Amino acid sequence: MNLTERLRKAILTSKQSRYAIAIGAGIDHAVLRRFVHGERDITLGTAEHLAEYLGLELVPKKAKKRKKKLSDATSAQ
Repeated sequence: MNLTERLRKAILTSKQSRYAIAIGAGIDHAVLRRFVHGERDITLGTAEHLAEYLGLELVPKKAKKRKKKLSDATSAQ
């Protein structure tokens, strides 16, 4: 799930109205409505305000271990 999807999910599952979230996050409620409905994207600054207000953190994923290709293993010899 990407950042946009996480923000939308947090907004939609919140017990607060979208208007209350917009006011609390300091953004225009029309911007929030259009974002939730997928009509427009939001700026990184707006995403930051929403995430902070909703108590979300941006946490890096753990790196997946890459399998060695046969060609990688034979070229190391």
